[in-house]
Amino acid sequence: VVEQGLGIDYRALYAARGPVSGANFAAGMARLIEEVGREPEPDELEPLTWVSLKGGRKVTGEMALRSLQELRMLNRATLAAFRDRDVHLTPVLGTPVPEIGFIDPVNLEPKEVNRRQGQVFPFTPPFNFSGQPSLSLPLETTADGLPVGMMFTARYADEATLFRLAGQLEREAPWAGRRPGLWA
Repeated sequence: VVEQGLGIDYRALYAARGPVSGANFAAGMARLIEEVGREPEPDELEPLTWVSLKGGRKVTGEMALRSLQELRMLNRATLAAFRDRDVHLTPVLGTPVPEIGFIDPVNLEPKEVNRRQGQVFPFTPPFNFSGQPSLSLPLETTADGLPVGMMFTARYADEATLFRLAGQLEREAPWAGRRPGLWA
């Protein structure tokens, strides 16, 4: 076990992801709009969805493809971090478990939703973007008995390592019978 970061530029990764994600979302919505037969009204969509649609429609083809190229290069850096490691371990969350409604895409401004998502889930994006397999295991608990998830990520297409590791950890520290006190 070695304590080591990924050595990637998170800001560049998020910046590269934006245009390609926006264009992809707008394209998906275009299919839905075609099926429905009309444009949505602003009050028919959550604020974050509305902002995403409007923003995605502003992305040009050149911007989307450049974004995709940049994202691929940055994902290679994430994948390269696994040359000398089998598994990367992080917490699932960057904060204690938030209360229900903390990330509220209906009532919060879109920028605030994104800020809170980044705060609560800082460790998952690089692997979501690179397509690497990850799994979350409830290996610890908070003082009030809530599970604390630990996220293990393996090399690209190496789910087998994660399944073997999960089996070994479950044998050593079974979690199937654990229940938080508030369930009683």
